[in-house]
Amino acid sequence: MKRSTLILAVGMLAAGAASAGNADVGSPNNPYFMSNGVVLFWTNGARYNVPACGATLASRFAINGATAAGKVQVAALLTAYSMGKKISVVGTGDCQVWSDTETVNFFQMID
Repeated sequence: MKRSTLILAVGMLAAGAASAGNADVGSPNNPYFMSNGVVLFWTNGARYNVPACGATLASRFAINGATAAGKVQVAALLTAYSMGKKISVVGTGDCQVWSDTETVNFFQMID
């Protein structure tokens, strides 16, 4: 029983990760700062697994800057943007923050 529960849990995690979109190493550009705290930005990194949630602009991602976690992500994004650093982005696989844009799960600044 415990083993089948573990296998099911691992399978669910893998399925969630498989549906998330990502962008290879690229430069963040054209940030938009919306009145509700959402920050939209584009990346020129190759894009994979664009979610079917209505992400019509495949190279754009969204961050909810109104949350504590989002504020950290926005600060890091602006640091990368202002320093000319490249980033690699992994999305959540959904468009919860902005209806036609995948939400950022995490990203990494690349030297």
